[in-house]
Amino acid sequence: MALNIISIALSIAILWVVYRLLFINSNRLVFNRTFLIIALGFSLILPAAGIIIGRSTPQIVSYKQSLFSGIMLDEVVITAEGVAISAQTDNIAAEDMGEALVTAPTRNFNIWHYIWIIYIIGAGIAALIFLIKLGKLLFIIIRSPKKKMPGYTAVFTGKEHGSYSFFNYAFFPNENVSPEIVRHEMSHIAHHHSADILFVELMMIIQWFNPFIYLYKRELQSLHEYMADRDVVATGIDKQNYMMLILQQCTAVDFSNMSNNFSFLLTKKRIKMITQSKKAKGVVIKALLTLPLFALLLFANCKSNGQEKASAEKAETTTENENLVTIKLGEESYLSFNNPMEINFDGTEYTLDIKSVKKERTFEFGDHKVVVKNNRDERNSYTVTIDGAPFDITYITRMLTDDSEATDDSEVYTGAVEVLPEYPGGTAAMFEFIQKNVKYPESAKEKGIEGRVFIQFVVEKDGSLSSFQVLRGVSDDIDAEAIRVLKAMPKWKPGMNNGEPVRVQYTMPFKFQLTGNENTMTTLSGTHWMGTGIGYQDGMKFTMDMTMDFYNNNDGLFVMKLTSQDKEGKTTQTVFENVGLDFTYSFDGKSAGSIQPKNTDGSTLGGEEQQPYSFVMKDGKIIVSFYDFKEDIGIETITFVKK
Repeated sequence: MALNIISIALSIAILWVVYRLLFINSNRLVFNRTFLIIALGFSLILPAAGIIIGRSTPQIVSYKQSLFSGIMLDEVVITAEGVAISAQTDNIAAEDMGEALVTAPTRNFNIWHYIWIIYIIGAGIAALIFLIKLGKLLFIIIRSPKKKMPGYTAVFTGKEHGSYSFFNYAFFPNENVSPEIVRHEMSHIAHHHSADILFVELMMIIQWFNPFIYLYKRELQSLHEYMADRDVVATGIDKQNYMMLILQQCTAVDFSNMSNNFSFLLTKKRIKMITQSKKAKGVVIKALLTLPLFALLLFANCKSNGQEKASAEKAETTTENENLVTIKLGEESYLSFNNPMEINFDGTEYTLDIKSVKKERTFEFGDHKVVVKNNRDERNSYTVTIDGAPFDITYITRMLTDDSEATDDSEVYTGAVEVLPEYPGGTAAMFEFIQKNVKYPESAKEKGIEGRVFIQFVVEKDGSLSSFQVLRGVSDDIDAEAIRVLKAMPKWKPGMNNGEPVRVQYTMPFKFQLTGNENTMTTLSGTHWMGTGIGYQDGMKFTMDMTMDFYNNNDGLFVMKLTSQDKEGKTTQTVFENVGLDFTYSFDGKSAGSIQPKNTDGSTLGGEEQQPYSFVMKDGKIIVSFYDFKEDIGIETITFVKK
């Protein structure tokens, strides 16, 4: 989206410069107006043309890949312990599908995120200003006396705002208006000048940051005045009298900045345009000269499907194609693309130009080393290692094509077919397979990285899975784990259409979750927790260090060490150390539970019925309330973190 906004801005600026150099002093008013409107419209549809025609730049490919096409499977939640839980995709909020699905606190600062926020705020303010101006005009129309006239409706404001028009409404201070002023406003209405202004106002919301858009608006308003002046003079009115009328009106105020105002403050140039009758020459030739520029802008943003197809055919028939790069992933697995790729390390993108490698070369990207070796084989392939490990496709963020694993070039169905592909044994068997094979990457757990990753893949005609693609990623290791599990799957039953097997595209969301997934009896069983509490009682500071082990779904063990310190902080002594205390516990399966301490003989602590300790789970931590610790040493709660 950001690339589209920038593309529009650049086109607007370039075409304004062309207009400024070639046409701004021309008195071909209709042509000038048409050129400016076409320039704005062309700039607006330029990014869309790139998508429709089939733009083949990495940016647009990345944009296309970000669309969640294909059949969406149920989400799989991967807990920190590697437990896979099936979740219905209906529970995935729609906004999660379009937002950044990464919660990685160790990632680098991303300035583009904040630039995008600033852009949205600016566009919102521009839209609000537009609505206020439009509302003021509508308010005047509603509350003011009106009179239906041939071809327009006169609105009498009763205030000295001057005369102006908006679509079929002409605004006058009162009914005693000069006929020349009426003709002037009728000219604006007849030429639909308000449509131009409305279009520019809407463009100003999208391009509020672009100074050139305001130049377009000012120039269009000027052209509107010149055209209206010319129409009035064409009725036979004395030019000198009309020019005096313009001078008399020049102090009026443009009320809304959206209307076509009679007294737009361009008096000197308006008078000059009235007296200039000889039309400028060479406009047609200049216009023809701009056509290559329009073509160049379009070519820079898009490439025809026919060109892409021809390029693909050429790549298939030629092994020594200088523009084609092939990375060897395995004995029979290749990845082919045409442009330098961008590799993402630790939140930073680096450009890797493999074609520059003649024999072998090492690229240093941050703390990572990428070694590229030219294999000089019949496929002109390269072998790539990253930090000593074989190349992993998940490092790529943008590329032209990824057809390394596709086994067929026929049509891929992204919607329902007569018979959908099916994992052997059905959906339950598929989740059982994932449950047994998925692992939460240790590196991601250490960095506290979690989030949703969406993997797109194709079920081929023979049931094999291919064309794995990360639509939304979390981190390199998490993305790789999701793809690894899918690649390890056995062949599916292929989809069928008209009795023939077909290729069907799927998208599967994986949610790798660290926090909150401990909220089950199963995940508490076998876990180890540590916590420290500090309290004050009778002028002493007490520090309780505790560990808490959950043996199973019913029993556990506290191990405690208590130290005390006098109020001056000079003397520290151990009250007791490594004291073990068995307990039983119960848990509601959501967030709350209770812990009942026991004596060595199994009785409750203290030889009498004691109230159990209560605990809650919050943000992946266990907070235990100790009623007796509070009374004895001033410690009310201890927060435990899993180790």
